[in-house]
Amino acid sequence: MTRDAMEIRARIKQIIGNVAGLDPNRIGDEAKLRDELKLDSLSLLEIGVDVDLAFKLELPDEKYKEIDSVPAMVSLVEGRLAEIQLQAV
Repeated sequence: MTRDAMEIRARIKQIIGNVAGLDPNRIGDEAKLRDELKLDSLSLLEIGVDVDLAFKLELPDEKYKEIDSVPAMVSLVEGRLAEIQLQAV
């Protein structure tokens, strides 16, 4: 895993912790958002909005409905940041 991916994952876990009232250090790297962390739809939407703002992704809310785990969120952020970088070239 690249350093960027590790930093993205850490920031996402911090956002999840803030929204869900959890210690980010206790959120597993492979955590399932609904199953393990017991997050409801409203919390997931809030996490999506916060992640979008934190990384300046400008993605529609619908993109976050598909996300079910920390790795899936990291992958989404990495993919979108790569798209943004390509568009800037």
